[in-house]
Amino acid sequence: MSVSNSLNFLGSYSGITSETIDSLIAAQSGKLTQYNNQKETLTKEKTAWSDIQTRLTNLNTKMDALMDPKSFFSKKTTSSDETKLAVTAATNAVPGDYTIAIERRATASQLLSGEILTTGQTSTSALGFEGTFKLASQDTSEIGSSSPTTLKQADITVTSTDTLKDIIIKINATTKDSGISATIIDGRLSLTDAQMGDRTISATSTTDLADKLALNPAAPGAAKATLATGNTAKIIVNNMITLERNTNTITDAIEGMTLNLKGTTSGSSVSVSVADDTDNTLKVVKDFVEQYNSTVSFITEKLSVGNPTSTTNVSGALSGDSTLMRLQSSLRQMLTGGVAIQKINPTDPNETQKYDFIGSLGISVDRFGKASIDETKLKEVITKEPDRVAGFFSRSITVDGTSEKKKVGLAEKLQTVVNSFVDSKDGMITAKNKTYDKAMDDIAKKIEAFNVRMEAQRARYVKTFTALDTAMMQAESQMSYLSSQLTSSND
Repeated sequence: MSVSNSLNFLGSYSGITSETIDSLIAAQSGKLTQYNNQKETLTKEKTAWSDIQTRLTNLNTKMDALMDPKSFFSKKTTSSDETKLAVTAATNAVPGDYTIAIERRATASQLLSGEILTTGQTSTSALGFEGTFKLASQDTSEIGSSSPTTLKQADITVTSTDTLKDIIIKINATTKDSGISATIIDGRLSLTDAQMGDRTISATSTTDLADKLALNPAAPGAAKATLATGNTAKIIVNNMITLERNTNTITDAIEGMTLNLKGTTSGSSVSVSVADDTDNTLKVVKDFVEQYNSTVSFITEKLSVGNPTSTTNVSGALSGDSTLMRLQSSLRQMLTGGVAIQKINPTDPNETQKYDFIGSLGISVDRFGKASIDETKLKEVITKEPDRVAGFFSRSITVDGTSEKKKVGLAEKLQTVVNSFVDSKDGMITAKNKTYDKAMDDIAKKIEAFNVRMEAQRARYVKTFTALDTAMMQAESQMSYLSSQLTSSND
């Protein structure tokens, strides 16, 4: 008898149905419930560690900013007319106010050929020209340099099937060598110097190819090329210093500043100011503190034991986890601990190491590890002592009696702790995940084996109770037969 037939027959006489067997199986499923509970707990713990890793990684990003000098020494600039002059400043720029007049912008030299195409020809028509011509541009150092002038040059070979488009493709393929790029304007070759300024540009050949391409400025009539030499940029700084450069992006006029010339000022000037960007520094520190608080708060939540006396108590997913407790303690100690300052005389045994503390920057930490900022005090310290604030977060000191450098800044020490957890190869969270994965794999195997046993047990129940129904059916049949025989005998 098949299983399906057995199930259909089951309970016909004994009253023991498939629902009865389900109840018997369920009564033995306590172990399965235990396995599923263990799996759910492990999943919650692994998810919690994954969330902690995300927060620690974000904290690392904020600490990277704290170790970047730009965060503490960046400058902000303003220009009274951005359409004429845009200004950026590096960390070494000196705060101050400047006036800049732009008499002219730099332009590139251009050579426009004369008429090349004959009646009926287009830029895709074969020209029928053959030979080689040489393109050359001036390669020189900045204005005022005593370096000799050299030429950047390239040979362009033309075949009889080449079109005007083919020729500009060949020219542009050699721009790196010649310093010249090409395009087509009104059926003519337009050659442009890749650099700006009053520079030479030429196209010559030992044959008549340059003349056929109308690239000779000395040619007569419509075949004459037009050479327009470029200009240097010319600016006047503070109404006193006149500068000329072969570029519209000037980086050496004012220390640490880049001037991007966009237009001329026509007899007037643009006012430019440079100042320390204390707001940026304040934001970087605030971002770090906010991420630190978010991380510490999340760790505290996951370690919470809740209210053990409550029947509905809910504890954190990692309550009692010693590894997480160690991380929590390390983060708090790092933030409240001092940052070592280099001794004035490292060889003097009587001189004690001095320390700077985060409270001196206007940042306090409560007993729960949460940090808060006195923005007024922090901004004051940033304005007056940016070096000190930068050094608090990133500093190297010399180890006594050696040339060894030791990183002692808060961000550097904190990052060492954080990296010991989030490192993808050797980090503690990676090790935790491997342990969780193995444990969950073991549980999955136990659940699979348990389900196999229960299916076998179900099959045994079905077989046993089906046999019981069969026996009861046979007994009933025999009783009916005997009863009929006795009735016949009595008759």
